[in-house]
Amino acid sequence: MDKKNCLHCSTTFMGRTDKRFCTDQCRASYHNNSRSKEERLIGNVNKVLRKNRRILRSINPTGMSVVRKEVLTELGFNFNYFTSLYNTKEGNQYQFCYDMGVLQLDDAKVRIVEYQSYMKK
Repeated sequence: MDKKNCLHCSTTFMGRTDKRFCTDQCRASYHNNSRSKEERLIGNVNKVLRKNRRILRSINPTGMSVVRKEVLTELGFNFNYFTSLYNTKEGNQYQFCYDMGVLQLDDAKVRIVEYQSYMKK
């Protein structure tokens, strides 16, 4: 066994010849810190999108619902994040979060719909 310095905290430790970190915590911290800012941003955006979809799915088990906007806000829904837009023939615009769409009906209410095949994105 060789003496080595941990790549994360520089602590001297003994271990196998291919061991680079003194603990699992140092190994995880090192790899988490080495991720680029861009990768962390993408991960954070994906986390918000998944949360939005999960909220919409839980409120809309039947495929179409009308709810008060404040209900979504209280559950942590972020209206600034969506994956695509769908414009209807009537001129309405749904914001889709993967397969779940939201249409603002007025200042207080929104319609939640599930993606349908005719809504080609």
